[in-house]
Amino acid sequence: MGEVIYRRYRDGDEAAINEGFNLAFGVSRPLDEWRWKFPAEPEGRWIMVAVDETGRVLAHYGATASRMQLGGVTVRAGQPVDVYSLPEVRGTRIFTACYEEFIARFGNRDDLPVMYGFPGGKHYHMGLRQLQYVLLRGVPYWVRPVRTRWRFPFLRPRVRTGFDAAPATDLWRRASRRYPFATVRDGGYLGRRFARRHGVDYRHLSVWDGGRPRAWAVVVARQGVLKLAELVWDGASSRALAALDAELDRRAAVQGCERLEAWLGGDAEAERALEALGWERRPEPSDLQLVARCFHEEVDLRVVAERLYLTMGDGDLV
Repeated sequence: MGEVIYRRYRDGDEAAINEGFNLAFGVSRPLDEWRWKFPAEPEGRWIMVAVDETGRVLAHYGATASRMQLGGVTVRAGQPVDVYSLPEVRGTRIFTACYEEFIARFGNRDDLPVMYGFPGGKHYHMGLRQLQYVLLRGVPYWVRPVRTRWRFPFLRPRVRTGFDAAPATDLWRRASRRYPFATVRDGGYLGRRFARRHGVDYRHLSVWDGGRPRAWAVVVARQGVLKLAELVWDGASSRALAALDAELDRRAAVQGCERLEAWLGGDAEAERALEALGWERRPEPSDLQLVARCFHEEVDLRVVAERLYLTMGDGDLV
């Protein structure tokens, strides 16, 4: 093999990156999906590639970025996703060197002061050995069967469908105090993460009471399971969660789903409400773990591990 060049993403690399992804994972992802996942930012894209002399991408290490409030500071947090090396270079140091170049370039207070991910199985153990991850905790997985007889709370709050950034942002402003350690889940985030993705039938559900949204959820049906991908709740009344729960049953039955699934951690009050509604906390089926690295002196990963609010939307599996 000739010279391997490690460099930051350049405009025009996306086709080669996506082609390598499809080859490495045996899929046929369209380029539009890549563009949704790695949108252009004012600072550029958070991507490092290893290329040969022809420009072919041999390895890729990239991250999606979001704002995360962590106690007294708000930082840009990066989640490495779609990382790969081509089969022909596995067993070499090319992937590890690409990761090291990524950290050297972006692992700092100004670029990506916090990085996190959800590896499972061999990737988790490899990350601990080679990539210097810090284990925070296991993924908080919740499940319950779909009820055949729906329960509608008396005088339940109204559930609306559809995405609207303004009320979603209004809810986040009021609810964010409940999530001192969390991704900023305002209307801008919900729009980027869910409303603008093509080919995935996300449904936005908002629970209204007293003329204001009290809870916001995003759901998607996959292979007989209705997944609660996102949840923001202002904490004012558990009636909002009860109304949402009843709507999940109705939608699950219409779509032929047999059970509901969610990730929910870092909100003890919501966890108690789910338990009262029949949800159960169980081991995550793929044994996913939350890991992180930190490059910011004001962020304590031990505190983050205890208090970080998590939903399925924080990952990239839904």
